[in-house]
Amino acid sequence: MAPPTGNNGLAIASLVLALVNIIPCFWLLPIPALLAVIFGFVSRGQMNKLGSDKGMGMAIAGIVVGLVMLAVAVAIWVYFVTNGHCVRSGSSWDCTTNN
Repeated sequence: MAPPTGNNGLAIASLVLALVNIIPCFWLLPIPALLAVIFGFVSRGQMNKLGSDKGMGMAIAGIVVGLVMLAVAVAIWVYFVTNGHCVRSGSSWDCTTNN
């Protein structure tokens, strides 16, 4: 079987999904970023197995941007959850809301 001549399709999908996740409507539920990371690792495995480097940069970029966007989503969720003005009181946290 001849080695592939074009870029790895999953690497392209990884980069595209990572870039789609930059749209703010995906920040709270980063499904495209999660898929970008998965596709990026799968495509890197395929390229290593076949001995091809076509699309390796796109796969790595998809993984990096996907992980950054997942971290942004976690930070946003942590902010929303802890935005109740929590303060440390001894060994516990006391949280109040602004009503």
